[in-house]
Amino acid sequence: MENKPFALIGINTNGYTSEKLKDVMDKEKLNWRSYADTKADKTGALGPISTAWNLLGTPTLFVVDHQGVIRYRWVGGPGEAAIDRALEKLIKEAEGNGRGGN
Repeated sequence: MENKPFALIGINTNGYTSEKLKDVMDKEKLNWRSYADTKADKTGALGPISTAWNLLGTPTLFVVDHQGVIRYRWVGGPGEAAIDRALEKLIKEAEGNGRGGN
């Protein structure tokens, strides 16, 4: 999706440190930004990103449009076709809106 109005961001909630997450990302050749959302304590409380986004399980996938509005949210894997349809729709909208509101 090079040269498209699109960004992929990962939030890791399994307790990895930033250093461990970087090692995994390098090994798996993941080329998107990802953040380690570590828990504040041992009580099982969610990390700050998970708390702010009200994560109910993993994976949770959000598709946020070019105006910053959450348009899709899936708990669990929705399947590649569903993700592709959502992204294609929002990219078309963003590209159309990006040229003077056409």
